Amino acid sequence: MRNIVLITLDSLRADHCSFMGYHRKTTPNLDKMVKKGIVFKNAIAPAPRTIPSMPQIFTGKLMNFIEVSKSKSKDVGWRKDTILHLQQNKTISEMLSSKGYSTAAFCSNAFTSRYFGFNKGFDYFQDFLFSRESHQKIFEKMIKGSKLFSYIRNIRNLILKQEAFKTWESYYEEIIEWVERAKEPFFLWVFLLDTHLPWIVPKKFRKWGNFFDMYYCGWKIFRLLKKENATISEKTKMKFINTYDDSICYTDYFVGNLQKNLESYDPIFVVHADHGEEFGERGFYGHYYPHLYEENIHVPWIIYNVDEKDVVEKPISLIRLPEITLNLAVNDSFSLDNIITRNEEIVLSKDFDYKSKRYVVAVRMKDWKFITGQKSEDELYNLKKDTNERENLVNEYPELAREMKRIVEKHMKLGMEKKRIQNIVSSLGYNYAQR
Repeated sequence: MRNIVLITLDSLRADHCSFMGYHRKTTPNLDKMVKKGIVFKNAIAPAPRTIPSMPQIFTGKLMNFIEVSKSKSKDVGWRKDTILHLQQNKTISEMLSSKGYSTAAFCSNAFTSRYFGFNKGFDYFQDFLFSRESHQKIFEKMIKGSKLFSYIRNIRNLILKQEAFKTWESYYEEIIEWVERAKEPFFLWVFLLDTHLPWIVPKKFRKWGNFFDMYYCGWKIFRLLKKENATISEKTKMKFINTYDDSICYTDYFVGNLQKNLESYDPIFVVHADHGEEFGERGFYGHYYPHLYEENIHVPWIIYNVDEKDVVEKPISLIRLPEITLNLAVNDSFSLDNIITRNEEIVLSKDFDYKSKRYVVAVRMKDWKFITGQKSEDELYNLKKDTNERENLVNEYPELAREMKRIVEKHMKLGMEKKRIQNIVSSLGYNYAQR
């Protein structure tokens, strides 16, 4: 069995990676991995934000989101739904632990912390949270919707260099120390927030931005996050992109450094993002709206140091990550051919719109994409001709739109039926669990 290193990069959109054709050299170390490994050119996140995306990626199961829609406070609802989903399904850490793996996680993202149940299946779990009771109280009030405590949390994190302000260098030695004392085979998960705003990048890694722009962008973008149709100058937008690209380059250095330091352990590297980021393409910044456009759900996914080398063009959902990783690590007969032949031509991504109280669902094919719930009318795009999703073709190709919507309706109906079964089983006094 092979050692495994899983690296999750927060908010990294595919089209800002140089191995995906970006005009800047943002990912030189990942580029080298791609040349010798597997890259999924059309990897799709199951949701456009961390909270709904990562539970699905970690279990390989789609969420129903039923509790979320009933909750008065959206973040509290997300926490309940996340914990329930992780309890009812095996996580990748549990799957590997049952195979005899030592498991550890270094996770600086609060929404994939033990508070949300992500420590399940790990022998060692470092989330850098709640070292003090006061911090937990601030965090809990923030997720209940308090703007005041949201500001307090951000100021506290800035001062103490916690959460999004905690750079990978501050805990890199802890990662290496755990590996050196771990019993093999091991599974190491590192969730980096360096590519998540406010994009704190040390001086020697700034190629396109500067110190003043970095802190200005962090302040400015937080003021734009919850605004619709936000308008800024092209100059300011370029500062955002420069700082974001610097953060990608900085994070890429982590990947290269870890690869070099763990070379003697010969691990399989799996690198992916949980979702992307918006830069005003439709008047929004960040990833706080349930938008299923490519900038939010088309993400990088690389597998390196296996006896395979190829580019997979077919669309693939990141919910396949546990299955593929497990098979590559413990199954000698598993090959890229298995991935391609079993891969679906159609994948789904979805979220819940709290404003309109409705689901937003995308059906993604290689060249076509259908979205329902985002606007008053359904959307259909030809991604081959219209990469920016500007020309809605729903009226020009009504039959195609109708059939793709049927996929959404069948999926939602199945989710509701599964939820009803869970409720019945629970009412009988049994603990429903999908194994």
